[in-house]
Amino acid sequence: MYDILVIGTVTKDVFLKSGDFQVVKDDRFRTGRAGCFVLGAKLTIPQVAMASGGGGTNVAVGLARQGFKVGCIGRIGDDSVAKEIIEEMKEEKVELLFTVDKENNTAYSTILVSPDGERTVLEYRGANEYMSENDIDWKDLKSKWVYIDSISGNIELLEYILDWAKKNSVRVVFNPDQKLIRMGKDIYKYIERADIFIANEDEYAFITEIEYDEEKEEKIFQEIKSIAKGIVVMTKGPRGVIAADKKNIYSAGVPDSPVVDRTGAGDAFGSGFVSGYIQSGGDMESAIHFGIANATSVVKYFGTKKGLLKKDDRHNFNKVEIKTYKIV
Repeated sequence: MYDILVIGTVTKDVFLKSGDFQVVKDDRFRTGRAGCFVLGAKLTIPQVAMASGGGGTNVAVGLARQGFKVGCIGRIGDDSVAKEIIEEMKEEKVELLFTVDKENNTAYSTILVSPDGERTVLEYRGANEYMSENDIDWKDLKSKWVYIDSISGNIELLEYILDWAKKNSVRVVFNPDQKLIRMGKDIYKYIERADIFIANEDEYAFITEIEYDEEKEEKIFQEIKSIAKGIVVMTKGPRGVIAADKKNIYSAGVPDSPVVDRTGAGDAFGSGFVSGYIQSGGDMESAIHFGIANATSVVKYFGTKKGLLKKDDRHNFNKVEIKTYKIV
């Protein structure tokens, strides 16, 4: 019996940070900013890091470091990169339920990090693109929770997981990938089936088909809250988080903290929030505090796992102020 099964992507990440990666204003893009470097030049890369990545392994390690018995379901290639990831996951005490793809390589990402910690990801999806419900021996699989992360937009797999969870009384965390987000309001029927739904502000806007700006934030959040039967969480990066259960709405900012690399902050928040929620017996403030602490710790380092908090760090962090509003 697992405490939590995590289903998601498995990648090898290479992080490159350089002062030669410039950030420029450009209104053609959603963020209003773009990364820029000189073509035809040889650029100096003073900082390089290599580690496993992907939503599946990031969340699994975050939960395992909190003492949960975690199984990670994913798809890898038959290559040297996969062997490195397997060894790393074993060291983190994550039980591996990986399928080996004989035709496609393990996924690989090159992450270009700007001087202020923002990043652009160049992604080869590889074996992740071929995840299937047939990869998993469902009949002997037992768990208290399942955390659905990136599954490459595979609707058949998503429905299979949700049906399996309902049949076996398994509680569901749903953090959809970009392909599922692009379904817009068609994803509502899956959000309704989650005990905890987590996505960022841009993803909330895409799902609700309401263009995001801060003035519309409450409207966007309320729409998802109105269709969800469980807890909903909207992360807002350096601006904090909004969450709601059936009694209250909770709002919190994030503490001032050094930022080296923001990659993995969302996964760190997700694993921290779920850890805090379960360990506190369902206390929302504990979940938010630990989610923010975990994400804040991760962005201080290169990579998606180095800063993930361990069980001994469980209460060794500064708690942020949480504003609570009763739902009328």
